Amino acid sequence: MDLMNQIGIAYKAGYLVQGNQLERCKTSNNLHVNNTVLQIRSDGKNSDISSLSKIYKGNIIFHLPSINPDLSNLKIVEDLVKKIKEVNSKLVSINSSNLSSDLFEWSTLDEQKKYFLNVVTSIATIASNKIEVAIENLKPNDIDSMFGSNISQITDIVVYSRRLLVKDFGFNEEEAEKYIGISFNIDNIDLQDDSESILNYFEVFNKAIKLVKISNLDNLNDVLDIIVEKKINVPICLQTTSELEEIKNEFEKFKNIIIEKNIENGIPIEKKVNIKRNNKGISNIIIITIITLTIIIVILMFIIKLQ
Repeated sequence: MDLMNQIGIAYKAGYLVQGNQLERCKTSNNLHVNNTVLQIRSDGKNSDISSLSKIYKGNIIFHLPSINPDLSNLKIVEDLVKKIKEVNSKLVSINSSNLSSDLFEWSTLDEQKKYFLNVVTSIATIASNKIEVAIENLKPNDIDSMFGSNISQITDIVVYSRRLLVKDFGFNEEEAEKYIGISFNIDNIDLQDDSESILNYFEVFNKAIKLVKISNLDNLNDVLDIIVEKKINVPICLQTTSELEEIKNEFEKFKNIIIEKNIENGIPIEKKVNIKRNNKGISNIIIITIITLTIIIVILMFIIKLQ
C-alpha cells in the first residue's frame, strides 16, 4: 500500500484567503496532488462543478453544505449531488448534522426522534443517488456544539442511515455499507478524552472510513501507523486554511512525513528510470544515423565519379 497515492489537500478557507475553486484546483495540479477536497457554499456560488473537472484530473471530493434540521435545503443539496455525479466524482463528504446539541438534548423524546430521523433521512437520501457519502465528525464545543460530535452519535447516524437506505430506498446491506461511511476529521476529536482517541475512531469505524483529514502534523505519524496496520486505503488530506502561496511549503512537510513512513514500511517511493533501456534507444539512433550518412556519402562519391 503506497501512501503517496492516498495523499491530498482539503481546502477549508474562504475566497479571500484561498481564492476560487478553479485557483485551488490549479494549486493541486501544480503540487501533483491526487485528491482534492473542495467545500461547496450553501448558496451554490463559486461552484462551477463541470469546469473544475476539465482543469483538474485528480479525484475531487466535494464537501456538501450541512442539511437543516427541518430538511428545508435537502432538495437543493440533492440537486448539487446530481451535478457532482455528472463529472464522475464518486465520493462526497458532509457534516454529521446541522442540529444544535442543546436543542436536541432539551427536546422531548418525540421531538428527539423526529430530529434524529431527519438527520438520517438526509444522509440516506443523498446516498440513494448512488454516490458514496462520508459523514464528518464535528468538533465538540462547550458552546454551540452540534449533534454528531462524538463516537456514539456518529455511530448511530451511520447505522440508522444505512438501515434507512435499505428500508426506504431498496438497497441491500452490502450496498448500504458501500454508500455510507465516515469522513474522519482528526482535528475535530477531543484528544483529552480517552474514549474519543484517534485509535478508538479507527477501531470503531475501521473500513467505514472513506476519508481522513488532518492539519496538525504532530498527530500524523500516529494516524499513518494505524492506517498502515489496518490497511485503510482512503484519501489522507492535509486540511489547510493557509493562503494558496503558503500551501506549497505546508504540503511539502506533510508529504515528507508520508515519504518517511513509506520508507519505514519498505515501500518504494518512485520507480527508477531504466537507464539501460534509454541508452539502448540512444545507441540505436546513433547507429541508424551513421548508416544513413554512409549511404549518402557513397551515393555522392558515385555521382562525382560519373562526372
